Amino acid sequence: MPTDLNYHHLYYFWVCARAGRVTAAAQELHLSQSALSLQLKSLERSLGRALLDRTRSGLELTAGGRVVFEHCEKIFAHGAALSAALRAGAGARPTEVRLGVSSALGSEAALTFIDRLTAIPNAAVTVYVGPRDDIRERLARRRLDVAVLGVDLTAQLGAGFRARRVGTLPIQFVAAPALAESLGGFPRSGQEAPMLFRTQDYAPRREVERWLRERGVKPVTVAESEDTDLLQTLARRGRGVAALHKTAAARDLASGALVRVGPASTGLQHEVWVITPSAESVDPVLRAAAAAALRP
Repeated sequence: MPTDLNYHHLYYFWVCARAGRVTAAAQELHLSQSALSLQLKSLERSLGRALLDRTRSGLELTAGGRVVFEHCEKIFAHGAALSAALRAGAGARPTEVRLGVSSALGSEAALTFIDRLTAIPNAAVTVYVGPRDDIRERLARRRLDVAVLGVDLTAQLGAGFRARRVGTLPIQFVAAPALAESLGGFPRSGQEAPMLFRTQDYAPRREVERWLRERGVKPVTVAESEDTDLLQTLARRGRGVAALHKTAAARDLASGALVRVGPASTGLQHEVWVITPSAESVDPVLRAAAAAALRP
């Protein structure tokens, strides 16, 4: 990066990229929209490339913008962690970071985010795992600092929250070895298969059913649940075929408790969203936690 890079401008860009709109970022930064736009243009000139595209739906990162944004995530997370470490060295009490994880993600995926947050100096992480509606209520009441879910809830939460899709997890079909063998190949046209489904309000549920229909499979619903760990347990016991994202099934596949049925790549995806309050916390530990959770 250029030696004359203005880190204030870099911070303004980072806030804009996370907010998704110049208006929201300007309010957060206590700047006018015109002043903020000038700062962004100055940064783009110094870097010699466009970073943001203005669209009807908001701001979108250009290819160069994505590179800069990834560096910003690290820069400002490290800066917040440095402040936290200095405070900790001065005898400051650990800051509680309240993490909420949707049970639809499962414990294995939740551990990824727990590991990110516990690596932050002077952070004491408490975790709540529960249904999506409970996570939404806790966010609305400001009882969570960071939430990880499979869907963007900001439209339901209203103003004061930001969301970012941090990635997707491939979905595959898994079953206990004995059941997989009894199916004699999956998927097969005309085949009846016992299925362990997500609930109807789970977006990929419709895609899973469509995938089965297109291949002529006749699903027989054995159980429905939002809880990934419960579906995984039922699958291990041979109750049915479950459509689980790769992270959730990884340990059972490695141990042989479950085996993959059907193709390795189904084209089905489970989205992962992180939601945080939009106002920047004055506590550097909370800022670092939010940045860490938003990291892809």
